Order: sequence, then C-alpha cells, then structure tokens
Amino acid sequence: MIKLDRLKNLTSLAIEIAVLLGVIPLVIYWIILGNVPTVHPAAALEALTHEPDGTALVDVRSQEAYQEKHVNGSYSLPLAQILEIRAVGALPPALQGKTLFVVCNGGMLSARAARYLTGLGISAFSVRGGIQDWGRAWPQFKDIPYSRYELAGGVPQIPYRSMENSEQAAAAMAILWIKPTYMLLSAALSFILLSRKATDLRILGGALLVFLVGEVFCALNYLFFQDNSYFSEYMHSYSMAIAFGLFAYALLEGLDERLLHFSQADKQCALLPVCGPCVKYKPVRCGIRRIAQLVGIALLILAFIPLLSPFSDVAYNTNIFMVVHYYTRPFVHQWFEGIYSPITAIILVSLALLVMQLTPRITLHPLARALFCLGAGFLGFGFFRVGLGMLYAENLVWATFWEELTELMFVGAVIYILWVFRHTLLPDFKIQL
Repeated sequence: MIKLDRLKNLTSLAIEIAVLLGVIPLVIYWIILGNVPTVHPAAALEALTHEPDGTALVDVRSQEAYQEKHVNGSYSLPLAQILEIRAVGALPPALQGKTLFVVCNGGMLSARAARYLTGLGISAFSVRGGIQDWGRAWPQFKDIPYSRYELAGGVPQIPYRSMENSEQAAAAMAILWIKPTYMLLSAALSFILLSRKATDLRILGGALLVFLVGEVFCALNYLFFQDNSYFSEYMHSYSMAIAFGLFAYALLEGLDERLLHFSQADKQCALLPVCGPCVKYKPVRCGIRRIAQLVGIALLILAFIPLLSPFSDVAYNTNIFMVVHYYTRPFVHQWFEGIYSPITAIILVSLALLVMQLTPRITLHPLARALFCLGAGFLGFGFFRVGLGMLYAENLVWATFWEELTELMFVGAVIYILWVFRHTLLPDFKIQL
C-alpha cells in the first residue's frame, strides 16, 4: 500500500512537472509579446494602402539587416535609436503624427519598440510575425508596393515560389491522406491500449492519445486558421514533446517489466550473467544504472546540437494545385523547438542524474526514470523538428511531408509490433469481424 501511494505521488509529480513545462512558454510569450499593441500584416497593409498620409511602416532592425532585405517603402529606425527618444517631438519628422507599424525579423524587437513608443504616447503597433510573416498577405495585396521586398542593391523580391507537380502532390498527400490516416489509427489504438491492465501498454495508449490531441490542434490550425494560429501550433508541438516522453517511458517500463526486471526486488535481473554481482544482493555498482548515467551524459552533450542551430527566416507563398499556402517556420516556434526544448531536456536529464546520484542502491529510481524520459521526449522533439527544418530549409514542403510520413510510419510500426507479439501483449484482444 505504501509503495502504491509513493507511485501515485510520483505520477502526480511527473504530471505537474509536464504541465508546468507547458505553461512556462505561454507565460514567456505573454511577457514579451502578449501585452503589446499588435497588428497582423494584412491589417497593416490595408491601413498603409488607404491611409498613406497617416501611417508608416518602421523597420527597427539594424541598418545592416535593413540594407540586406526590407519591406518596400519601410522607414529604417533601429531599436537603439528608438530607445533614445524621450518625447513625441523627438521622432523623425517623416514619422510625426502618424500611426506607426513597427516591424523586425520575427516580432521580438518590434514588440519592445512598440511598447516603448506607446509609453511615450505614440500610436505604435508591432507587426505580428515580423518580416517573416509579412508575405502572408501578399496574395490579397499583389499590386501594392508595400507587399514586396527590396534586397541589397535595390533588387525586388516577391514572397512567392512555384512548386513542381510532384511537390504539390506530396503536399496534398500529406494533408489529405497521411495525416487523417495516422490520426484515425492513433485514436483506435489509444482506445484499445488504455483499457489494458499492463502498465506499459496503458502508458503507450496515453502517449498515443496525447499525440492525437496535438495532431487535432495541427489539423484545426490548418483548416480554420490558415496555419497561422500560434497557440494551435504550440499545442501541437508541446503535445509531441510530451508524447515522445511517454513513448520513451512506455518502452523503458516494458523492457523492465517484461524482459530485464532490473527494478523488481523479487525477480532476478536478466543481465545478471553479464554484470556479475548484482546491486539487489550486494553493495556493488549496478551495470544498468551506470549505462543509464552514460546515456544521460550523452544526451546532455547532444542537446547542444539543436540549441546551437541557427534560425531560418525562409517564408513564401505557393500553390498546392488551386490552393494558396504560406510556408514558414515562425521564430516563436523555432524558439520552442531549438531553444526551449533542448534547455528543458538539459534541466530534466540533469535532475534525473542527480536523483540517481542520491539513490545509489536503486538501479533507476522512479523519479529519475520519469525525469529522464520526459527530458528525452523534449530533446527528441527538438531534434526531429530542427533536423527537418535544417534539411529542408529552402523547400519547406518536404519538411512537412516527411514529418507527416514519419508519424504515419511510427504509428504503423507500433501497430505492427503489437500484432507480431499479440499473443503475449494482447492475449485477450479479439477482432470482431
């Protein structure tokens, strides 16, 4: 009874940690961007078109970044100069008495600038998504100079690329066939597994359910928000990270309970012939525990791969047959994938190693196991997204296609493994024809 209570407490603690890790990015977003006057690119373009004398588009990046690429017709006023302004009258004459739409690469610098200018009594709005998202409104405003970019040397650029028929077919297949297929399979499989008695199967069912929730948010984002809802995509990403962690925990639990028995005091560990003296019977160092520590250290080092990867500002409109779609990887999502996720993994895995260090007589403490798998989930998600984003940075249709196909393959692999070993994993499951 005491052991069961401890297990429930540890489960509750793991859930609380997972929820906290999901809330933190939302709080950070609100602090940086959420309480700033914001305008979408389409609304800014509308105002710049119909009120040219009362509005201005202000680029707050450095002069070097502005010269390399900027929105046609925008006014350069770096953030450092904005922060030196102490009164409305100190604004450049060209901006006096106007509503300012402030833009940067992804919306971070412009949010700071808009907040500061608003505090001075100036009408200023941060352009959501920055230059990276500015091109989203291009299909509705093709004939307006502000809808285009100007590159170094005055070279014009429009935010549009044509796709080959094979690329359009891949995009349509990912959206219309691959995603619905693995979502239906995940729903059915999670329903089956959550009713099992075996702990590893129930955790696997929970992982599939969390994964499905994330994919529902992804589908809603595409169908109703033109793939432009930060919250929906965040829930998609966060659910994937948690699902990865649950998958890792289910695998580790299954290996322990069904094959190795390294955490069960009343069963002999399957690696005893390899390890020799066992920590269950003698005060020695456990081989599995030492390997787990090595893996943890390796994960800490590998976490720096996505953490140090550069962000991509590639964004463009294209046609998927008769439908216009805007491909981009918003900086706010890249931050979660390449910064927050690996840092979270480093913290969680470090805590797992600390717990293991404080419990030398236990092969893998339940809390250490939970922290380790949760950290592995965030790191796996970061590697998955950052890897695809870097491989297909210039052609994002393939990043999307391979993400969807990989997820279908993974769900299919789970079904195949369960089917192959159905006599032991699902002995009482019968398919009714």
